[in-house]
Amino acid sequence: MNPLLLLASEQPNGLWLPGDINEVIWGTISFVIVVLLLLKFGRKPAVAGLAKRRDGIAEKLGAAEEARVAAEAERDRIKAALADSDAEAARIVEEARQAADRIGTDVAARAQVDAQTVRDRAVTDQASTQAQAQADLTAELSRLALGAAERVVESSLDDAAQQRLIDDYISQVGTQN
Repeated sequence: MNPLLLLASEQPNGLWLPGDINEVIWGTISFVIVVLLLLKFGRKPAVAGLAKRRDGIAEKLGAAEEARVAAEAERDRIKAALADSDAEAARIVEEARQAADRIGTDVAARAQVDAQTVRDRAVTDQASTQAQAQADLTAELSRLALGAAERVVESSLDDAAQQRLIDDYISQVGTQN
């Protein structure tokens, strides 16, 4: 049966308490005994448990504060590293520009040296070509002079006379140029 119906079916005792007064008294006495026993034996463990919980919460809050401080320090370190990386990037770019300028200067200097070397070689080649041409011209003039002298004299000259005539002719042609 339903407990509400049982309570409703009991006869009132004429007091403001429903049901049997003995039941109320014994229930109150047993409640007070339980409360006293809990206070005597359960207070220390309850207080210790609450203190332990309070200490655990405080410890977790401390750890959370340390973690927050560490995270902020890491954030600041990362910001500083980013700022340093920007400065480092600017320094690297500047060093690259300077290196490029040095390389450009070195290339220009090498080009000038190479051009001067080519000019010097051209002058040397011209001088050797001119000397070769003069030697060829001298040999050709010697042959022509010998042929002309043979016709004029109509006879063969001896070697000493032939050499003297060639040298005179060469010196005469050399003074005309």
